Amino acid sequence: MTEQEKKDLLQPVDPFLEQKKNELLVAVYHRQYKTFEKIYTDILKYAQGKTGFGENTEKRLNQIQILFKKFMPSLLKHCTQEIENAHNQLQNLILSSHKQFARHIRHLDFKTWEKTLDLNPSQKNLVYKTAMTFQLTSGCSNYCRRCNEWAIPGVRSHFSHRAVLKTLKNMEDQGNDEISLYGASDPLDWKQEEKTITDIIDYLDTLKLEYSLLTKVPKKKEILLKTLLKKQSNLSVSITSKNKARIKEIEQDFGGPISKQHDLDELLIPAGMDEDFVTIKPSITDGYGVEITLDGAFIIIPTFTSALHPFGHKKIQVTSETNFFPLKKTGRKALLVDYFKPLEGYDLNQNRYTLDFLFDVQIESIILDNGRDELTPPGMRSLKEYLYIFEEKPRLQRKKMTLIVLKRLKRKFLFNTDFKNLSKSNRGLYLKKINTHLNLCKKSDCQTLKLFAVSFFLESISHYVLKNPDKTKLMQFLLKDETNPVLNTFIDKISHTLLEDLLIAPNIDPFNIFRCCVSCLLNKPNDYAILKFIKAYPSAYDPVADIFNEL
Repeated sequence: MTEQEKKDLLQPVDPFLEQKKNELLVAVYHRQYKTFEKIYTDILKYAQGKTGFGENTEKRLNQIQILFKKFMPSLLKHCTQEIENAHNQLQNLILSSHKQFARHIRHLDFKTWEKTLDLNPSQKNLVYKTAMTFQLTSGCSNYCRRCNEWAIPGVRSHFSHRAVLKTLKNMEDQGNDEISLYGASDPLDWKQEEKTITDIIDYLDTLKLEYSLLTKVPKKKEILLKTLLKKQSNLSVSITSKNKARIKEIEQDFGGPISKQHDLDELLIPAGMDEDFVTIKPSITDGYGVEITLDGAFIIIPTFTSALHPFGHKKIQVTSETNFFPLKKTGRKALLVDYFKPLEGYDLNQNRYTLDFLFDVQIESIILDNGRDELTPPGMRSLKEYLYIFEEKPRLQRKKMTLIVLKRLKRKFLFNTDFKNLSKSNRGLYLKKINTHLNLCKKSDCQTLKLFAVSFFLESISHYVLKNPDKTKLMQFLLKDETNPVLNTFIDKISHTLLEDLLIAPNIDPFNIFRCCVSCLLNKPNDYAILKFIKAYPSAYDPVADIFNEL
């Protein structure tokens, strides 16, 4: 087995409906209406074979329904009469599933949930250790049409009270220090007999586990909100156009300010019914880690929001095959994670290490990152900004700061000891950090390191394109407005000049050359000039030095 084959084994397989959603998009983008109708019929048959839909299944079916509605005029014009019948049948199946679960709301006990997970003890411990979101219910009473989680309407089920407490205690036992009680539901919806979210908060106050709670305050839950406010619970209210006036009244009645999020028109997150399936928007997820829901446990990796990833993140279901859990990073810490670098995480023995490759979802983000400033929020570094660190101006700035950097490293490593008393590993780390900074102050080294970084990204994209034809076509369409200008500007230069010479040319933005190479690979993953460059600069990521260097 080759190294690439070993890496491919760690890549998650997309769920059936996610695959079909992508196939539908490719078909409609390329006006292949007979193909679209065949795929849609396959989706209907799949849905008809289910006795009811789980949360994620219904979410993806809703995305497919909205996709259909966005392109309905063309579909009804070019497909047969059967396509509308299939659409209506699928709509009725979703409604029927909704009614079925609404009539029989259940409370899932802990043993049943853990048994369904089918994980070994090491995997379960890592789920609790890296959990960042604990969704207490399935379905949401708010059902905001602009929900970035694509929440399904109406509460369908709850974790039992004992299951919630057991799960939270397991998180504490595994050293997890903070959990968000949110997800595609509202935490104020949770209940079991006379127990409400206040009982869960009371229990959390006995644990060494910080929590945050985000709510849109479902109707008839105003008294519950006031109870939480009196307890000084760590909560925020998510403001929407629907609840804004009502929350203002609650605030006036309570007699004090309430912590709010999204309380500006431009921050009302456009997702859900607003997804247009033709543009690329910023990520609407701010964390790496595990999401716990009644459907199971899912590793969450942020992505740009697009037809490829309408959630604004990738959900990777944790299964008995999962043997890598990304390091949990939330909020501002998550923004500092460079999405284009291999992820750090845990093996099944909870040893921390960094992968030597990119997940497919990371490669997709690199491909979709066309350099627009609005795609990256403040505090998050884009690939364009990363490539800029190898240019002359930042190099000279680093050189000027050398004494400050060396003093900072000295304080960090030699705060209460001297060099000879450092452990062998810390001594090596200290020297490597110094050498990395000094190398990045040299012009020739900056140029070489830039080439190794670009080579790593291009090799990753080349492998990805070969094994993901449908998603590649999907991204080609999403990038169609970028492709022609980029190619027209630089394709001639690439065909007549060595790629490495263009990347280090002082008067050419290396990001533009890189984007031209991305466009080339999307159409021709075995492009000779690019593969020749990759072969000349075989590279790997060095997590200690935090650079891409010679393999």
